[in-house]
Amino acid sequence: MTSVTQTISGAELRRCGCCGRQRPAGRVAELGVTPGVFICAGCALWAARRAGVLSALRQVRLRSLLPRLRRGRAAHMVRAAVPTLASTDLGRTAAFYARVGFVHAERHDRYLLLRSGGAELHFARQDTVTPAGCILQVADATKLWKQLRDLGVDGAGPVTERDGLREFVLTDPDGNRIGISSPLP
Repeated sequence: MTSVTQTISGAELRRCGCCGRQRPAGRVAELGVTPGVFICAGCALWAARRAGVLSALRQVRLRSLLPRLRRGRAAHMVRAAVPTLASTDLGRTAAFYARVGFVHAERHDRYLLLRSGGAELHFARQDTVTPAGCILQVADATKLWKQLRDLGVDGAGPVTERDGLREFVLTDPDGNRIGISSPLP
């Protein structure tokens, strides 16, 4: 049986305890419950999918693998898209979206950033606005629509069902149209 750690041409290699392949030391993580045994990112992800997230997290320090996995991705891979919408009055825009559940994250002279959960909306101050739009995915569009109605928020259109989604359109004071949707149960 070969040793777990080898050095070849000055590069330290470690054997994955799952697949048995030799990997550079920076591409494997040591199992938390079994010191000296390593697992590669591919096997860690396979195990997580097969055993469930909680089971895998107890056995493998996946957080130590995440930066390594991100480095392996192509630089052009998109992580998120953030719309920048126009606003003639950033204060009014912030007040409107606060009623929808967004909180003020940053404010500059001509720029506003709002957050709700993992979503961001960016607004740029413009003298004239060409309305734009985006889509927000929520857990329950009907529940949000009812909350907006109860708060007296103007601009919430009717709830409709289409293509497996329950959705409505929220129009802000500058005419931007925000589609709000959730999957049908």
